[in-house]
Amino acid sequence: MADRFAFRSQYIAGWYEMDAEKLVSATRDDFIFDDPAEPAPVSKSGLQEYMWRWQKHAEFKTDWILEHQTREDKDGVLTDWLWWEVVGTKLRGAAVVKTSDAGVFLERIVYFKRDHEV
Repeated sequence: MADRFAFRSQYIAGWYEMDAEKLVSATRDDFIFDDPAEPAPVSKSGLQEYMWRWQKHAEFKTDWILEHQTREDKDGVLTDWLWWEVVGTKLRGAAVVKTSDAGVFLERIVYFKRDHEV
């Protein structure tokens, strides 16, 4: 049985590699991806389609910076908070990712924009 650390590693590898199968298989059935640019939260069944929309939004760039990560492993839930950027784009923000021993069950992102940016 995989544990939360393995599922979390697989999940982020899915994003880095733009591998929808790897990404989706790291999530629980009740998974939710909450992106304020989407009209509604994305479920596990919609994650592969969301990944395609994300790639277009990110101009098909796949070089990420993840930094300032804070991790808490408490009561069987691994929670990661981090700053993210897609290199070569204006896409950047913060995220929280929650993972149990059954898989990733939540990712919530927010976008950051300076007032002088268009």
